[in-house]
Amino acid sequence: MYCSSCGFEMTDNFRFCPQCGTAVKIPGAPRAYPPLRRMRDDKKIAGVCSGLARYISLDTTLVRILMVCLAVWGIGLVLYIVCWIVMPLDPLYLAAPQAQNAPMAT
Repeated sequence: MYCSSCGFEMTDNFRFCPQCGTAVKIPGAPRAYPPLRRMRDDKKIAGVCSGLARYISLDTTLVRILMVCLAVWGIGLVLYIVCWIVMPLDPLYLAAPQAQNAPMAT
């Protein structure tokens, strides 16, 4: 078997490529979906459309256009508000604190 990212040859028992670290796609395995959460980074109002786009693997702009079309009929606004309330926000990932290597004054 070869890695689809870097082309490294590996045996069938690897779950990750030892060369580049990419997860190996196993044929016949079910697709792993990302968590359904509102995004912090790519949001215009509340991050609902970008979270839905990430979950169903579509372009964010396409999901936003579909939501606006549904809002014209009245169901989109209700759906957006319900998703805003029900969908949790992505966790905030902070960088690890840096250790200071300053000499101590005695």
